[in-house]
Amino acid sequence: MSTSVRTATARQASRKPRIGITLGDCAGIGPEIVELALKSDRIAQGADYQIIGKYPACTPGHATPETARAAAAALEEAVTLARRGELDAIITGPVHKARMYDIGFRFPGQTEFFAERCGVKNFAMCLIGGKITVALVTTHIPVRKVARALKQSEIVRVGLLLADFLRSRTKTAQRIAVAGLNPHAGESGKLGREEIEIIAPAVLWPSLPRHDFPPRDRRRIRRGPLHVSRSGIDPAKTARISRRRERHAGPSFSSHQSRSRHGV
Repeated sequence: MSTSVRTATARQASRKPRIGITLGDCAGIGPEIVELALKSDRIAQGADYQIIGKYPACTPGHATPETARAAAAALEEAVTLARRGELDAIITGPVHKARMYDIGFRFPGQTEFFAERCGVKNFAMCLIGGKITVALVTTHIPVRKVARALKQSEIVRVGLLLADFLRSRTKTAQRIAVAGLNPHAGESGKLGREEIEIIAPAVLWPSLPRHDFPPRDRRRIRRGPLHVSRSGIDPAKTARISRRRERHAGPSFSSHQSRSRHGV
């Protein structure tokens, strides 16, 4: 290794992590949440935080095309800085999706935006709340479309991505549970056959890590891919809402999203 490479590596290891923060739509709760968080004593002190973007004057609760354009521009600036290596992580405030779509934002959500800008094809939305980690198989679609969107290949893909993500964070064995789609997991097909025809075959896929949980061990399940956004987010919030973090498994930098609630 050359002297210049060693010097650059040592400098990178010694500096504080740099975290960029977008406010989301400035007419929403993003600015308030970010201000309270930065003034609190609950954020990590060993990092440098930077607000990304320029935001127009607005009326709280009234998102406009101008506030949406500012939110979109902040996302573009943040991902550009991250790809240049000037940011190590990004925290994003909530955007108003309807206003974003009105101005031509062509992504279902911010997760998909970061994946496309980073050239990542294999990604998933991942949430961490306390000791529970949840990866979502379906996101940002109406509930009535979830059953048609649910594919065995997607459950396997997200399951493998979640297992890889967990292995990067801990050396302990992964204990992954897969949620059913229908009430009572379909009740042996009487309340829906997705569990029999799609979910169970995916769980038995040879490359997926498997573990049989006797009843006494079910309380120890800490991680799992969930099929519907709402069903995955609620357990993560319940586990520890004050520490919930939303991550995108895939890009080389971290992207956390600050949310008060999240639609399907």
